[in-house]
Amino acid sequence: MSPIHSTLIILHVIAGTLSLGIGIIAIVNYKKALTHKRYGRYFLWLLSIVVGSAIVGLFFFRINAFLVMLTLLSGYVGYAGYRTVHLRQQRSTLSDVMIALIVLLVGIGYVIWLKQFETKWPSSIIYSTLAAIVIVTVYDLIKYFWLYNQLKNWWIYEHIYKMFSAFSALLSAFMGTILPDWHPYSQLGPSVISLWLMGYFIWTQINTPRQKTTKQIL
Repeated sequence: MSPIHSTLIILHVIAGTLSLGIGIIAIVNYKKALTHKRYGRYFLWLLSIVVGSAIVGLFFFRINAFLVMLTLLSGYVGYAGYRTVHLRQQRSTLSDVMIALIVLLVGIGYVIWLKQFETKWPSSIIYSTLAAIVIVTVYDLIKYFWLYNQLKNWWIYEHIYKMFSAFSALLSAFMGTILPDWHPYSQLGPSVISLWLMGYFIWTQINTPRQKTTKQIL
């Protein structure tokens, strides 16, 4: 392994581990606007390093299919989660739409390619990750082209879903790496837990007055 490759892995692991800790701080402080916002930004910065180092690894070094799909998912939902808060009830831009479409096509194309040329890969994990990519990108495309007026008030729920998806992808990668003998459960388990947390926080926000919700998240 070259020094560059080793450095890239160390950077990726450190940023990923720190992002999980920072993400937990942001989650538990969701009622404290300034703290939640501050640590949410830290989480996105670290997520950018994780995704960036993974992309470099994809082009210059060999990485497994599971991490490629998680990179697509975490990178997109992290970006989209930030844009959701930034735009709130405003319509997405054309560049947002193009990014969603590119991620969708790359995800589908990669799985098709993988199925043809790879012989050993965790199909349950890959397909579930692809499904998550399809759900969030297709939703964003549908919202932009057809149902903007009906869905524009859902921005807070979108933010919760997307940011938890980013956190879940990082946690799945972390657990899948440190517990390889427990595959696929060490990879699927974090997704199940995150889905439960998504539902809880969305339910909490539904039962929170709109003005209070907006103040907390911004």
